[in-house]
Amino acid sequence: MNRVCVSGMAALTWPLSEELSMYQRLGADLVGLPATKLATHGWPAALGEITLSEVEVEYLVHACQSDPNDEVGWVREVRSMLTALDQAAKLGARTLYLTVGPSGSLTWEQAATLFVGRMRPVVERAGELGIALALENTSPVRSDLSFIHTVRDAAELARVLDVGLCVDLYCCWQERDLMTTLGAAVERIKLVQVSDFRLGTMAFPNRWVPGDGDLPLTRLLADVLGIGYGGVVDIELIGPAIEAEGPENALRRALAWTTAQLA
Repeated sequence: MNRVCVSGMAALTWPLSEELSMYQRLGADLVGLPATKLATHGWPAALGEITLSEVEVEYLVHACQSDPNDEVGWVREVRSMLTALDQAAKLGARTLYLTVGPSGSLTWEQAATLFVGRMRPVVERAGELGIALALENTSPVRSDLSFIHTVRDAAELARVLDVGLCVDLYCCWQERDLMTTLGAAVERIKLVQVSDFRLGTMAFPNRWVPGDGDLPLTRLLADVLGIGYGGVVDIELIGPAIEAEGPENALRRALAWTTAQLA
């Protein structure tokens, strides 16, 4: 099993054909792609190009962004997630991971209750297709995308929905009792994401190649493996440092670093 995956975030603005060609040059044959990018490209054309590239898609990602009080917006969100699940099945992708959207004027509990209710048809469709759903923990800086900013909260909501987790170490590396939380939910973890961070950074998003920043990623990954996680490790790079170096070179170095850690 290839355990190292490359997120499409580094090439988010690239034409799909150029992005897929880059993965072929890198030998990155396991990738994750944003559903919105593929939908904008046109699902039939996107699926055709991906199939010809022989790149394996591990996951699609859908970022919910509608205010919880926006009923029409959430009808669109659910419709988009259902479409993404159908397309993921055609691609052979194993996971659709999500950001859960903002809380707006609501409390965490109120937003969570609405989210759970709205996700029922999505959870049902995912079960029918045999595709895992996973909730991601996000940085509080991105409160426009999510009200889940700790793995502990993500795990609780995932338990209520009986879905999986996408654990972004970049966003939770200082969380209290992190490995205890992950150990209790290890069977739910579908992806673990890595990227680095330089302390003092004030502009976001701004991720670095693993090993280029200040995060204790070697220890964190070893700890994650130590609790029994044996799944995919996903490299998610985006921001000025990646653009300055060039996504292809940054991903090449990140692949080498991550592969070495898992070895």
